[in-house]
Amino acid sequence: MAHNYALPGPPFNFLGHFSNTQKLAFEKWVNARTGYFTDIQTFYQIRAEQMRRTAGLLEKFYSTENDQQLTPTFQKEAWQAGPQGHFGYPFRNDLLPAITMGKIKESLRPQLQRDDEGMFFMNHLRTLIERAEDDAQFASTATANVKQWLSDIDGMFSKPEYEAVLVQDTTDTYQGEQRFRTHQLNPPTPWEQFIASHGAVSSS
Repeated sequence: MAHNYALPGPPFNFLGHFSNTQKLAFEKWVNARTGYFTDIQTFYQIRAEQMRRTAGLLEKFYSTENDQQLTPTFQKEAWQAGPQGHFGYPFRNDLLPAITMGKIKESLRPQLQRDDEGMFFMNHLRTLIERAEDDAQFASTATANVKQWLSDIDGMFSKPEYEAVLVQDTTDTYQGEQRFRTHQLNPPTPWEQFIASHGAVSSS
Protein backbone atom coordinates (compact mmCIF):
# COMPACT_ATOMS: atom_id res chain seq x y z
CA MET A 1 0.00 0.00 0.00
CA ALA A 2 1.46 3.35 -1.04
CA HIS A 3 2.03 5.94 1.67
CA ASN A 4 2.89 8.90 -0.52
CA TYR A 5 2.89 12.34 1.14
CA ALA A 6 1.95 11.10 4.60
CA LEU A 7 5.04 9.25 5.79
CA PRO A 8 8.33 10.53 4.33
CA GLY A 9 8.17 13.95 6.00
CA PRO A 10 6.02 16.96 6.84
CA PRO A 11 3.35 18.06 6.37
CA PHE A 12 1.80 15.07 8.09
CA ASN A 13 -1.81 14.89 6.94
CA PHE A 14 -3.84 12.89 9.41
CA LEU A 15 -7.18 12.60 7.57
CA GLY A 16 -9.25 13.30 10.69
CA HIS A 17 -7.53 10.51 12.58
CA PHE A 18 -4.00 9.62 13.63
CA SER A 19 -2.85 6.10 12.78
CA ASN A 20 -0.11 4.23 14.54
CA THR A 21 1.86 4.08 11.27
CA GLN A 22 1.73 7.87 11.04
CA LYS A 23 2.69 8.24 14.69
CA LEU A 24 5.76 6.05 14.24
CA ALA A 25 6.77 8.00 11.11
CA PHE A 26 6.23 11.30 12.89
CA GLU A 27 8.27 10.16 15.91
CA LYS A 28 11.08 9.16 13.56
CA TRP A 29 10.95 12.59 11.90
CA VAL A 30 10.97 14.40 15.26
CA ASN A 31 13.74 12.26 16.76
CA ALA A 32 15.95 12.93 13.74
CA ARG A 33 15.67 16.69 14.39
CA THR A 34 15.34 17.07 18.16
CA GLY A 35 19.05 17.72 18.59
CA TYR A 36 18.85 20.71 16.25
CA PHE A 37 15.94 22.51 17.94
CA THR A 38 18.20 24.62 20.16
CA ASP A 39 20.35 25.63 17.19
CA ILE A 40 17.22 26.50 15.21
CA GLN A 41 16.04 28.68 18.09
CA THR A 42 19.42 30.46 18.18
CA PHE A 43 19.35 30.98 14.41
CA TYR A 44 15.99 32.75 14.52
CA GLN A 45 17.05 34.84 17.53
CA ILE A 46 20.15 35.98 15.63
CA ARG A 47 18.08 36.74 12.53
CA ALA A 48 15.58 38.79 14.58
CA GLU A 49 18.41 40.77 16.21
CA GLN A 50 20.02 41.48 12.83
CA MET A 51 16.75 42.72 11.36
CA ARG A 52 16.06 44.76 14.50
CA ARG A 53 19.30 46.65 13.91
CA THR A 54 18.46 47.14 10.24
CA ALA A 55 14.99 48.39 11.17
CA GLY A 56 16.49 50.84 13.65
CA LEU A 57 18.83 52.31 11.05
CA LEU A 58 16.02 52.52 8.52
CA GLU A 59 13.70 54.33 10.93
CA LYS A 60 16.50 56.66 12.00
CA PHE A 61 17.21 57.55 8.37
CA TYR A 62 13.59 58.28 7.48
CA SER A 63 12.98 60.33 10.62
CA THR A 64 16.17 62.45 10.44
CA GLU A 65 18.35 62.50 7.31
CA ASN A 66 15.70 61.88 4.66
CA ASP A 67 14.58 65.15 3.04
CA GLN A 68 10.95 64.03 3.53
CA GLN A 69 11.08 63.13 7.19
CA LEU A 70 8.66 60.47 8.39
CA THR A 71 7.43 59.55 11.81
CA PRO A 72 6.87 55.78 11.70
CA THR A 73 3.62 55.49 13.63
CA PHE A 74 2.46 52.41 11.66
CA GLN A 75 -1.09 53.73 11.68
CA LYS A 76 -2.85 54.18 8.36
CA GLU A 77 -5.72 56.44 9.40
CA ALA A 78 -6.25 57.55 5.80
CA TRP A 79 -7.21 54.00 4.94
CA GLN A 80 -9.99 53.82 7.50
CA ALA A 81 -13.61 54.16 6.42
CA GLY A 82 -15.48 57.33 7.34
CA PRO A 83 -18.73 57.47 9.35
CA GLN A 84 -20.72 56.53 6.24
CA GLY A 85 -18.37 53.72 5.27
CA HIS A 86 -16.44 53.52 2.03
CA PHE A 87 -18.01 54.98 -1.11
CA GLY A 88 -16.91 55.11 -4.73
CA TYR A 89 -16.09 58.22 -6.70
CA PRO A 90 -18.91 59.11 -9.16
CA PHE A 91 -16.96 59.05 -12.44
CA ARG A 92 -18.14 61.43 -15.18
CA ASN A 93 -16.62 62.62 -18.43
CA ASP A 94 -13.13 62.96 -16.98
CA LEU A 95 -11.19 60.71 -19.36
CA LEU A 96 -8.80 63.31 -20.77
CA PRO A 97 -7.83 64.86 -17.42
CA ALA A 98 -7.32 61.35 -16.10
CA ILE A 99 -4.98 60.48 -19.00
CA THR A 100 -3.01 63.68 -18.54
CA MET A 101 -2.77 63.19 -14.79
CA GLY A 102 -1.76 59.55 -15.38
CA LYS A 103 1.22 60.71 -17.46
CA ILE A 104 2.28 63.11 -14.73
CA LYS A 105 1.94 60.52 -12.00
CA GLU A 106 3.79 57.88 -14.02
CA SER A 107 6.75 60.21 -14.49
CA LEU A 108 6.79 61.26 -10.86
CA ARG A 109 5.79 57.88 -9.40
CA PRO A 110 9.11 57.18 -7.64
CA GLN A 111 8.96 60.57 -5.95
CA LEU A 112 5.27 60.35 -5.07
CA GLN A 113 5.67 56.90 -3.57
CA ARG A 114 8.77 57.50 -1.49
CA ASP A 115 6.84 57.90 1.73
CA ASP A 116 4.71 54.83 1.08
CA GLU A 117 7.74 52.73 0.23
CA GLY A 118 9.53 53.90 3.34
CA MET A 119 6.58 53.01 5.53
CA PHE A 120 6.19 49.68 3.72
CA PHE A 121 9.80 48.63 4.34
CA MET A 122 9.66 49.65 8.00
CA ASN A 123 6.41 47.72 8.46
CA HIS A 124 7.81 44.76 6.50
CA LEU A 125 10.87 44.56 8.73
CA ARG A 126 8.70 44.73 11.83
CA THR A 127 6.69 41.80 10.48
CA LEU A 128 9.81 39.76 9.69
CA ILE A 129 11.20 40.43 13.16
CA GLU A 130 7.98 39.23 14.78
CA ARG A 131 7.98 36.12 12.61
CA ALA A 132 11.61 35.28 13.43
CA GLU A 133 10.92 35.75 17.14
CA ASP A 134 7.86 33.48 16.88
CA ASP A 135 9.91 30.81 15.10
CA ALA A 136 12.52 30.98 17.84
CA GLN A 137 9.79 30.58 20.46
CA PHE A 138 8.29 27.60 18.60
CA ALA A 139 11.71 25.88 18.55
CA SER A 140 12.13 26.55 22.28
CA THR A 141 8.68 25.17 23.05
CA ALA A 142 9.36 22.08 20.93
CA THR A 143 12.65 21.44 22.73
CA ALA A 144 10.90 21.51 26.09
CA ASN A 145 7.69 19.67 25.26
CA VAL A 146 7.75 17.52 22.12
CA LYS A 147 8.93 14.33 23.89
CA GLN A 148 6.16 14.68 26.47
CA TRP A 149 3.54 15.32 23.79
CA LEU A 150 4.55 12.18 21.90
CA SER A 151 4.43 10.24 25.16
CA ASP A 152 0.93 11.58 25.82
CA ILE A 153 -0.20 10.36 22.39
CA ASP A 154 1.25 6.92 23.16
CA GLY A 155 -0.89 6.72 26.28
CA MET A 156 -4.04 7.75 24.44
CA PHE A 157 -3.86 4.94 21.85
CA SER A 158 -4.95 2.39 24.43
CA LYS A 159 -7.96 4.37 25.67
CA PRO A 160 -11.32 3.37 24.16
CA GLU A 161 -12.64 6.95 24.07
CA TYR A 162 -9.98 7.83 21.45
CA GLU A 163 -10.25 4.73 19.26
CA ALA A 164 -12.20 6.63 16.58
CA VAL A 165 -9.38 9.09 15.98
CA LEU A 166 -6.26 7.24 17.16
CA VAL A 167 -6.15 4.14 14.98
CA GLN A 168 -3.97 1.13 15.73
CA ASP A 169 -3.65 0.37 12.04
CA THR A 170 -0.82 -2.11 12.59
CA THR A 171 -3.25 -4.37 14.45
CA ASP A 172 -6.65 -2.97 13.38
CA THR A 173 -7.00 -4.63 9.98
CA TYR A 174 -9.77 -5.87 7.68
CA GLN A 175 -9.15 -8.74 5.26
CA GLY A 176 -5.44 -8.45 5.99
CA GLU A 177 -5.13 -4.74 5.15
CA GLN A 178 -5.28 -1.53 7.16
CA ARG A 179 -8.77 -0.44 8.06
CA PHE A 180 -8.16 3.24 7.26
CA ARG A 181 -6.12 5.10 4.66
CA THR A 182 -2.98 6.82 5.87
CA HIS A 183 -3.57 9.64 3.41
CA GLN A 184 -6.78 10.68 1.68
CA LEU A 185 -5.13 10.43 -1.75
CA ASN A 186 -4.45 6.73 -1.21
CA PRO A 187 -6.98 4.25 -2.71
CA PRO A 188 -9.91 3.38 -0.40
CA THR A 189 -9.19 0.40 1.83
CA PRO A 190 -11.32 -2.79 1.61
CA TRP A 191 -13.00 -1.73 4.87
CA GLU A 192 -13.98 1.67 3.45
CA GLN A 193 -15.25 0.04 0.27
CA PHE A 194 -17.31 -2.38 2.33
CA ILE A 195 -18.85 0.43 4.38
CA ALA A 196 -19.57 2.51 1.26
CA SER A 197 -21.33 -0.39 -0.49
CA HIS A 198 -23.64 -1.23 2.43
CA GLY A 199 -26.45 1.06 3.47
CA ALA A 200 -27.36 1.87 7.05
CA VAL A 201 -29.03 -0.98 8.91
CA SER A 202 -32.77 -0.37 9.21
CA SER A 203 -34.12 -0.19 12.75
CA SER A 204 -37.52 -1.57 11.72
